[in-house]
Amino acid sequence: MDLSQHMLVLISTMAMTVPLFGALCCLLQDRHKTLFRVLAAFFLAAAVTELPTALQMIVTGASFVTLLEALWLLAMACVTPLIWLYVWILTSEDEGLPKKLYRHLVLPGFSLLTSGSIVLYLVLADLRLFSVSEETLLQAADAINLVFWALVTVVIKLQWGVYILLVYRRLVSYRIRLKDLFASTESKELRWIAFVVGISGFYWILSLISSLLSYMIPDYSGLPRLAYFLLNLTLQTIMAVWGLRQRPGLRPQENVARVPEQRYANSALTEEATDRIAAKLRKAMTADKLYLNPNLSLWILARHTGVSENYISQVLNEVIGQNFFDFVNSHRIEAAKSNLKDSNDTILAIALDAGFNSRSSFYSAFKKVTGQTPTAYRKAQGTADKFSTNLSV
Repeated sequence: MDLSQHMLVLISTMAMTVPLFGALCCLLQDRHKTLFRVLAAFFLAAAVTELPTALQMIVTGASFVTLLEALWLLAMACVTPLIWLYVWILTSEDEGLPKKLYRHLVLPGFSLLTSGSIVLYLVLADLRLFSVSEETLLQAADAINLVFWALVTVVIKLQWGVYILLVYRRLVSYRIRLKDLFASTESKELRWIAFVVGISGFYWILSLISSLLSYMIPDYSGLPRLAYFLLNLTLQTIMAVWGLRQRPGLRPQENVARVPEQRYANSALTEEATDRIAAKLRKAMTADKLYLNPNLSLWILARHTGVSENYISQVLNEVIGQNFFDFVNSHRIEAAKSNLKDSNDTILAIALDAGFNSRSSFYSAFKKVTGQTPTAYRKAQGTADKFSTNLSV
């Protein structure tokens, strides 16, 4: 075995060890058990995909190698549904499983049957427990090889592309929902998952191009295997480090009590009720300056006003015409505009004083509302002040 093969085995072993450790840590979690059990299953499937390469120096028998390939096939069919299920639970407002989950089990189930067929073939071929002819065994081997080839080269590759799109779509809807519940969303946007999905999607496209080139160019050797295992190790490490510390983002903090829904005219908000709630919301911002709380959420506002979250969301959308994120940040922007005009504080200090968590989020929100950066706004206000002073003289 040459040096490159030794490197492949070493990196593959590392890529198997990291998710195994991650799975163990997930199983030790005592909160959000459904979430971490799914993540543990993903880590175990990811570890199994590394078995054929990691153990190639130890396992030499043809039967054992075939058995490892059968396990590899099953694990490959389970990896992307499990990462999608993990993202689904992580971005949901409860810990329930998605409806029609059975649809996502079709390909893993078929792969399980194929892997079981491989194991059964090994039993029949090696142990000869039944009187099966050589011709029958050869026909069975050809059929299994054909199914295995179709799954690996076509079906599972397409499955990976579909689930990359499903995860991306879920992240987009999650970020939209965040703005209904939080005034600051930077720490909850799951950018690390978006990074993993983006890199996986890029590699998936490269693998498709490589597959096409392998059919068109006889001597084409494909993508370097070392690059695949290095990428896999990197992504598994990111999943282990960030996945273990990540908590669901659309649920209230444990110390925030939820406000029960009030009754307005048989559970329907009347015009008088919506006006009253809208006045409470505006007072919470203008008089009580609740926007100064950098961790302000819909649940905190509900507790402060005594109005349930559902009614607040309804009034914000239908009466005020803003989601929670834009409603709070519009008041933060107004406070920041005064400070930009009347003080010499730094942009960061003004952003923090107005309730923003960071300079970047302040710049983004300020430009969305005013069409200018805070620096440009300050300069423009300075010019306007000088112009008005000259006119008065």
